[in-house]
Amino acid sequence: MQFHEITAADAQWARPRLEGAGFRSCEFAFANVYMWSHVYGTEIADHRGFVVARNIGHTHHHFLYPVGGEDLEGVLTDCIAEAQDAGKEPMFYSVPESEIEGIEEVLPGRFRFWEERDDQDYLYAVPDLQQLPGKKFQKKRNHISRFVKDHPEYQFEAITPDNLPEVRQFNNRWCATYGCDADEGLAREHRAIEMVFDHYFELGLVGGLIRTEAGLVAFCYGSKISDEVLGTHVEKAWHDVNGAYPIINREYARAFGGEYQYINREEDLGEAGLRRAKLSYSPAILEKKYYAVLRDNA
Repeated sequence: MQFHEITAADAQWARPRLEGAGFRSCEFAFANVYMWSHVYGTEIADHRGFVVARNIGHTHHHFLYPVGGEDLEGVLTDCIAEAQDAGKEPMFYSVPESEIEGIEEVLPGRFRFWEERDDQDYLYAVPDLQQLPGKKFQKKRNHISRFVKDHPEYQFEAITPDNLPEVRQFNNRWCATYGCDADEGLAREHRAIEMVFDHYFELGLVGGLIRTEAGLVAFCYGSKISDEVLGTHVEKAWHDVNGAYPIINREYARAFGGEYQYINREEDLGEAGLRRAKLSYSPAILEKKYYAVLRDNA
């Protein structure tokens, strides 16, 4: 297996296979894999026609569930051998629930599977995010109404080569304002976003910004995960601008969600505040993502 450090240029061959797999979790968006590659040391290989993404831990080689080829038994067996040859245990992550039966068919009884609530992706029906209908979204509509009242001349703009420098400046100000220098998690995310901005259009991203009389107050971007799912990878707004987050969420869904059934706003990682925020938008699906490791006797 010939792995190399993932680059934006890998989107040319890997994106179509990832999107064509038809899976719904955020890890199957190439931009997401690339974005976090500096954190996890992600490497990638074109092997047996599969996209194989790997990062190396202290005890395991972690593999994104491979997609794109036909010989599932062959690629899984090769991943197992690659890890074991390096003295590590193989682990597959983001295994869709629908794929467990197929894995069992080609390598029966060799794996133990489990999933964790903190890892589940939040999928929302596109019309819900576009229209915020009914009583359950009343608070969201109220926040947006307040925003529109305070900023009647606001504009939503798609991110383009012309305004991308403004978005980058906003992201840098946001990072400085909310403590990237003291929060390693925010600092890692900031570096990830900057990597993406360097190759924004090459990565197939779509996104937009909210502009008011005071300048930019929010932006977000995402990318296609499958024919039915659009991902939201990053969303930033000023915390003290009432309604800024709800309105960028709504406008993104309206601008780019039309051809999709769901928008995936990713997991909450067990953070209580983030979980409350994601649940407040009434997800249609909590997408389970399984881990697979070899059984002790495998």
